[in-house]
This record gives sequence, C-alpha cells and structure tokens, in this order.
Amino acid sequence: MKLTVGTFNLNNLFDRWNFEGAVDVLAAGTSTVPATYTFDDEHRRRLQLDGHGKLLVAKKPEDTNRVAERLLAADVDVWVVQEVENVDVLKEFNRDHLNGSYQHVMVIDGNDSTRFIDIGILSRRPLGGVTSYQRTFHPAVPDRPIFSRDLVEAEILDAQGRKILTVFGTHLKSKYVDFTVADQAVAEAAAQLLRSRQAEMIVKIMSSRMSTRQRYLLCGDMNDTPDSPALVAYAQAGLTNALTAPTEVGTLQTKVVLPASPAWTSTFKESGQQRSFDLIDQIWLSPALAPRLQGSFIGRRQKLARDGTDHDPAWVSLDL
Repeated sequence: MKLTVGTFNLNNLFDRWNFEGAVDVLAAGTSTVPATYTFDDEHRRRLQLDGHGKLLVAKKPEDTNRVAERLLAADVDVWVVQEVENVDVLKEFNRDHLNGSYQHVMVIDGNDSTRFIDIGILSRRPLGGVTSYQRTFHPAVPDRPIFSRDLVEAEILDAQGRKILTVFGTHLKSKYVDFTVADQAVAEAAAQLLRSRQAEMIVKIMSSRMSTRQRYLLCGDMNDTPDSPALVAYAQAGLTNALTAPTEVGTLQTKVVLPASPAWTSTFKESGQQRSFDLIDQIWLSPALAPRLQGSFIGRRQKLARDGTDHDPAWVSLDL
C-alpha cells in the first residue's frame, strides 16, 4: 500500500477576526477600518484583534487560491498543516478551494492565545483517534504548558478501519523576536531553550506511546534546522530525517543563487546579511518506518519571497 504524507505551513489561514478586544476609536468615527456595526450596549464596542491590538482579516483571495493550487498539485493523501484558525475555516478551505478532495478534516484548538494559529489535518484516508497534547508540562517549566501551539497525534486507517500509520504533527516556538524587546540576545536564547524543551517533550511522548516496532512519523514546522542544538533530541531518539535529499517538484525562477542542496523549505534575507535557505518544515521517521521510505519531495515555490505562503510543502511517499 502506497501512502503519501506531507507538512505545509499555510501562513495565517483565517476567514474571520479572531481575538476580542475593545476598539474605542469606532465611537469617534475616525477609524480607517471599513465596518457596519450595531451594538445593543453603546458602552461596549468590540471587534476581533490579535494580542498586539492589530485587526486580523481574512487571507488575501489570491494567496488562498495559490496555497490551494500548491496543495492540489502535490496530490498528497494526508497533510499536516499549520497556522489554521479553526476547523471551520479548514473545512471551508477544503470545500471551496480543494474541491472537497479531503474527506477527513480535523483541527483542535491549541494554546496560541495571540495569533490563534492551530494544527490541522487533511486526509483522504479515514482518521482513527486524534489526541492533543497541549496540556503537557515539561519538568523544568511546571507552571505552564510546554507547547506554545500543540502536538497532535492522529491514527491513519485503511478502508477496513485498521491502523496503518500514526502521525504526530507540531509547530514549535518561532525564532522571531519582537524588535521592541530590549535584549534581543536573551529573548533569542529563551526561544531556543523553549524549542529544545518542546522537542525533548515530543520525543518523550512518542516513546511512551510507540514502540520501536511501530510505524510512525513526526512532521511540522520546527522553526529550526534538523542539525540545530534545539532539535538534537530527534536524532538521539533514533528518528530518521526523511528530507536529506528530496526531489524538487516545480522550479523557482530567480536570479538569486540557490543552494546546492534542495533540502530547504524557507528562505530569509536579513538586512546586510546573506540570504539563508533552511529546512524548517520537516518529516522524521521512526526506525520501523524508515525502511519504507520510497521518496521525499519539496514543492518548489514560484516566487522567492512568498507564494501564497512563505513556506514550501514537503512530503514523503511510503510503501506500507
């Protein structure tokens, strides 16, 4: 049995505002936000804002369409997707943009209370149990959940309802540090430490749930490279990086000199620095699954900066 499984960061797939906050400026009629509103209580005017007070609106139609085109072109059986607002928007996206290609859609609200970005699953195969580990605590940080978003476990079933694969999907702490933070170095170190602890906890959870004889994989936006100190727990646990030598699908047209290795899904150009090309969207295979790998792929963007999203999708073909 052939099965393809991939990961793709959809970059803020919203269809409505998603954080409640007071917007007093509307009362004065000076807002640049076009809106029609009626309030039963004139002392309570509210719209949906993010944690920084910024209005969040729907993804641009051209970006949503392009993300859908890239998903459909890859023709993957099971997607673990990141940065989804909720299950409703993913169902709407599947229905209106993916032609209902995925019969099984799942999103569990996670821990992100600033951007409300969650992990979702799109699957042509039936889903069995789906588990969220958002209420998991690291021993070094016992006062708050370790996952800033979530770790999700999903059973992939065959037509007879038998489990053929277990997929773990996640989205680790970002490297981004707000420019207003006084000590950038301290904030960056704290973010790296959190990613490291998240990776450690993922390995601990998978080890408690799976045996070395079971077929499972871990995928998602790791926000770091496979060989980074933050992600060392993966290789130490015996997992295999499935994307060391992926096949590129599609061609990026650019005058920028590209790296010799196609193993990258994200690119960034900091002012005054050389452009980086990093594999932050990853797929790791269990010891029992690694021999079943038939091929790995990255769907190459058309535009360097972004092509509906600033990530490229990655997927593997498995012989189960």
